Amino acid sequence: MRTTKSYSLDLRKKVIAARANGHGVEESARIFGISRRTVWRYCKAHELTKNLKPKQRGGYRKSRLGLYEKSLRAWIAQKNDITLVAMQARISQEYGLFISITALWHQVDRLGLTYKKNAARRRARSARFADGASKMERGSKKLGH
Repeated sequence: MRTTKSYSLDLRKKVIAARANGHGVEESARIFGISRRTVWRYCKAHELTKNLKPKQRGGYRKSRLGLYEKSLRAWIAQKNDITLVAMQARISQEYGLFISITALWHQVDRLGLTYKKNAARRRARSARFADGASKMERGSKKLGH
């Protein structure tokens, strides 16, 4: 059964000890309720590095834009209606760094900055509702309330 958590260091040491005491890969896997592949990986890691500690999971990726935070803030302060596409092009041109719109949005959002949304991507409204009144308000007028 696959789990989302890393196996403990204690279990990893027990697997290595079992293998050192002559248990086979398949037998060790059955004893500890893990896959043969996991037993093999632990043994290989122990042989190569003597380190059985689980690798860090999540929270360690840093944005490639972290170095350019001051520039992003300055661009938005200078031109508060700058679009993400325009910022993406400017980053590419000035720093030679290609960054996706999604990654750029995450950085802008993390910094608490705002930007102009692309009007072409907004949902079109029918002419009937162009006045901005909600359906409820329009319905109320029709009912005479």
